[in-house]
Amino acid sequence: IPFMFLDPNMRMAAGAVAFTGLITTALNRFVETSALGKMSSAEASVILATEPLWAAVFAAWWLSDSFGVNDYAGGALIVLACLANTLKPSDFSRFFNEEEMDATP
Repeated sequence: IPFMFLDPNMRMAAGAVAFTGLITTALNRFVETSALGKMSSAEASVILATEPLWAAVFAAWWLSDSFGVNDYAGGALIVLACLANTLKPSDFSRFFNEEEMDATP
């Protein structure tokens, strides 16, 4: 990569590679690790699990990408999994009998 900056035809590509490596990878990893270290593992798992959702939302907004049925189904499954992870077993009592809730370990 250092020699790419010397070639006038390759400077833009070298800049893009440097930006991708330094900003979108290294800085992102540093900020993410610092922030996730200050929260509980349950909160961190929900945030990390929703990363594909945010990528899809920004792709739709910024790049005018469109969603298909599978995309909506996958997004709904991710949201439901995050809800199931954050809710207590007692929050599900209205959907199940009390005996079924008591039988869970």
